[in-house]
Amino acid sequence: MADMKQSEKASALSDFRVLSFDCYGTLVDWESGFIKALQPLLSQLPDTHPFKSSAPEILSIFQKIKAQIFKAQPTLLYSQILQQAYFALAQSLRGPGDPGPSTSLEAERFAASIQDWKAFPDTRDALQRLGRHFRLVILSNVDNVSFRRTLQGPLEGIHFDAIYTAEDIGSYKPDHRNFAYMFSHLRADLGVQEGEVLHVAQSLVNDHVPAKELNIKSAWITRGKEGQKGMGGALQDLRDKVAFSWRFADLSELASAVERERQS
Repeated sequence: MADMKQSEKASALSDFRVLSFDCYGTLVDWESGFIKALQPLLSQLPDTHPFKSSAPEILSIFQKIKAQIFKAQPTLLYSQILQQAYFALAQSLRGPGDPGPSTSLEAERFAASIQDWKAFPDTRDALQRLGRHFRLVILSNVDNVSFRRTLQGPLEGIHFDAIYTAEDIGSYKPDHRNFAYMFSHLRADLGVQEGEVLHVAQSLVNDHVPAKELNIKSAWITRGKEGQKGMGGALQDLRDKVAFSWRFADLSELASAVERERQS
């Protein structure tokens, strides 16, 4: 069920013309894909290592590493950021008696795993339902080649009216420039104003924190991550920094809420 406690005033869902989506974590299950791609590294850790079977902790560490690279090298391609982050994560996980440094091939394979990440079970059907009522837009921290592979794989056949990537923008969310770029292009290309856009995302850190800072209406797709650290941040740590107007467990709940509203 939708939860609107985070915002005192919220427009009706049907008031919006465009839904802008974060992709990885919202539409595509990148946490599961990430952990699977890390197995060659994790398998080398001793059974006594505290993070060998602690996915949330590893995800949180990786997110912090990646955020540092985002800020330091905002024009670096996402695939290259994944490679750098892999090396840094491997170094932080390994200690005395480790099996040796990671190789470039390991890092390249890890970065290429994005093409194997699966869409959440509800994603395709929900996007098709939402596409009957809104224009659908992607705003993603990704490079063009990697996202093209996602469009050819888990999101094949789904139509998006616009796609804005970090590679095109030259920075990564939560940088405000990413949202400014999207709104500028939506006005020029689709004739859509900022107030007609609802931003839909799972990540609190990358999407909902800047949404509050920029007074952008947003909907949180929790994907069961309400109290977990993971990639997107935990609500208990960020409650004062976010102000999403709606909260849904998954994209299907959002689509159903829109349909109920349209029928009323």
